Amino acid sequence: MRVITVFVGLLLGTLALADDHAPVPPGEGAFTTLMVQSDDIGAYIDAVKANTGPLEAMGAGAAGSCITKSGNEYAGQMMIWSGFNSVAEALSSMEKYDPFNAPAAFESLRTVKYSVTWKPLKPFKLDPGFERVMRMEVDGENQTNFVALIAKLEAAVRAEGYDINIGVFQPIGGGAHEASTLMVRAITQDGTTHGKIIDEAFAGASWMPMWLSALELVDEMTTDTFEICDQFYTAG
Repeated sequence: MRVITVFVGLLLGTLALADDHAPVPPGEGAFTTLMVQSDDIGAYIDAVKANTGPLEAMGAGAAGSCITKSGNEYAGQMMIWSGFNSVAEALSSMEKYDPFNAPAAFESLRTVKYSVTWKPLKPFKLDPGFERVMRMEVDGENQTNFVALIAKLEAAVRAEGYDINIGVFQPIGGGAHEASTLMVRAITQDGTTHGKIIDEAFAGASWMPMWLSALELVDEMTTDTFEICDQFYTAG
């Protein structure tokens, strides 16, 4: 199986940039996330690493974890993410593995909150790290312009020499938890780099107007967290 290195664009067609209509090219793949609560996060992640049978059964091409470090809604907040080559593969994984009927090695270490399938709305390299995660309510009529502005913001910050990936994700089957939001993930390799970018923002960085223009399209920011993520599984 081909390991996912980029995510895919809109479910139908491609996005156009807000000002010059240049297309934002789609990538490949889709993701699922299993949101859990664990009293012993380290032990749970070790158990998942040692028991990859469910990931193999699901047909995941890659998998890893994200641990919430700031802005937690509850103690022990984290998730296991799985990457697939298509939405079809992601959705079919639900028929192959039920996290509510998990192996005993998992059951005693975590409580499942909910699961979601995600469709990225712009290309995004799979390179987990230190991640600021914002969930935002954006009207459907504004989503194309919002994603276009995020793509231009990402390019502008990279032009300043920063290794950053910014993704915008649309939930599929997210229930009441995710139904009305887009998820934005801004990813660097460590907290120091992330902090330097934020320091430059407060100092009036040249790319700040792009971020402010994107925020003008946001009706409400519902959550704002920092997560530390990694990848511990790649399909053979």
